[in-house]
Amino acid sequence: MNILVVGKTDFKYNRVQVLIEGLRKIEGVNLSFYRITSHSKFDRKAFFDLEAQADFIYIPPFRHRDVAFIKRVSSKPLVFDPLISKYLTKDDFGHFWKLPFKYFLDKIPFSKCDILISDTTCHKNYFARQFNIPTEKIHVLPIGVSTDSFYRSTAIKEEGGLFKVGFYGTFVPLQGTEKIVEAAYVLKDHVDIRFEIIGGGYRFKQAMKLVKKWNLSNIHFHGVLKYDELNAQLNQFDLCLGIFGDSKKADYVVPNKIYHYASVGKCILTKDSDGIKELFTDGKDIVLTTTKPEDIANTILQLKGDRKKIETIGENAYQLITQQYNEVEIAKKFLTILSSYKSAAKQ
Repeated sequence: MNILVVGKTDFKYNRVQVLIEGLRKIEGVNLSFYRITSHSKFDRKAFFDLEAQADFIYIPPFRHRDVAFIKRVSSKPLVFDPLISKYLTKDDFGHFWKLPFKYFLDKIPFSKCDILISDTTCHKNYFARQFNIPTEKIHVLPIGVSTDSFYRSTAIKEEGGLFKVGFYGTFVPLQGTEKIVEAAYVLKDHVDIRFEIIGGGYRFKQAMKLVKKWNLSNIHFHGVLKYDELNAQLNQFDLCLGIFGDSKKADYVVPNKIYHYASVGKCILTKDSDGIKELFTDGKDIVLTTTKPEDIANTILQLKGDRKKIETIGENAYQLITQQYNEVEIAKKFLTILSSYKSAAKQ
């Protein structure tokens, strides 16, 4: 199987890294790459030298604008893995005036590609319903995890009597970071609980305003860490927090962080949603709650008081993700999608 990866990207986003790492570990798969620096500077000769050998062309997440462009110059089956709907994302941010334009930024590439990838069945159903895409064209491929990048550390866990509740993210609306700060406020008198927050982004200032308003001393902000620094930090947490946003998008996704937490064997507390329940089972390999700060805080207290439960759920999450959703298993699922398309095309 020869796969040409094409897009205006460095191909290092988590979803792409997981897939590429897995494909490189499978015998008989050949990968080539063509980076589009700009459509106006597109090197047709360089592209066609690679395209001639390809069985499929894969366009990675967020590169909606590249789909129609590549479709015009190539007849090879085109796989688009958007990861997000730009329309749904703007709805999530409350940018309603941008929705008509963003609708067509989704509709056109979703319609023109030969295979459309979604990360969850929730997203698949949304793509089909919202943009009138045939369901047989859409294939579910979970994000998965690179077990080379996220793994249990042999480093000694820092002591100090603190129960560390960890989170990392970009503070986009679906993550509900203000809810996490509000939960910290509810638990402000529990001096043995500390919230460890990694990252920054869209609503970071709003979160900081709440911390200052309530003079919270039980939250430590690490700032933005490099990708290869995350594993060591995640291993220091006692409990990991997922997302708590109230939007439709928050209901559909299984974020990168969930896979990462599980791959280091951590117990995860996150919003009860249809998307998350496609992979996990509440009380077995994850803990689900409402998005109310009081419920988040109370569940944290319950888990803190039951170390055996935390360890069991963390272990079950580890076994589930590292066995069924590691980079090689994700790559195998991807190749099955491509093979089924090739078989159908021959009939």
